[in-house]
Amino acid sequence: MDLTSLLHRIQLELFLNGAQYKFYIDIAAVAVLLYIGFTDFRTFKIRNDVLVLLVFLYVLLAIVSRSWSEIIGNVLLAIFMFAVLLWFFSQKIIGGGDVKLLSVACLWIGVHYALLFSGLMLIFILLHVGAARLGWAHTKPMSGRYAIPYAPSIAGALIGVIVYQHLVY
Repeated sequence: MDLTSLLHRIQLELFLNGAQYKFYIDIAAVAVLLYIGFTDFRTFKIRNDVLVLLVFLYVLLAIVSRSWSEIIGNVLLAIFMFAVLLWFFSQKIIGGGDVKLLSVACLWIGVHYALLFSGLMLIFILLHVGAARLGWAHTKPMSGRYAIPYAPSIAGALIGVIVYQHLVY
């Protein structure tokens, strides 16, 4: 077998099994999201290197399962949300890590699943606030109020969207 036919076979296998690669990438993203949610819940910090890993996983996902128009739409949505969330950050409503994580989450959800993601995130935030009021979750004093970490809610909502995508397709 010559090198050209070997490369052609590898490309053909990648093309034919794109859904399988998407599944593995999604599993890795869920693991990263669980880590992000847990560490933010415990420490109120979201590490940049873990967010870069999530962006890298999105790039891999985009290569195997997204069209150019979807990728451009997702990037534009993420940039728009980053700009909007910067205002909330300047008002000290949310932290900088939450701004970055929500922007990266917008890459993953795109416009098609934004409503589902928003609904799930609202449910998880309300559950988290309820747990904090009962003393079951940590809070942190911030600007004269008590803050909760939003990454567990963001991660839970994004995991919910990923699972939904696999259940529907």
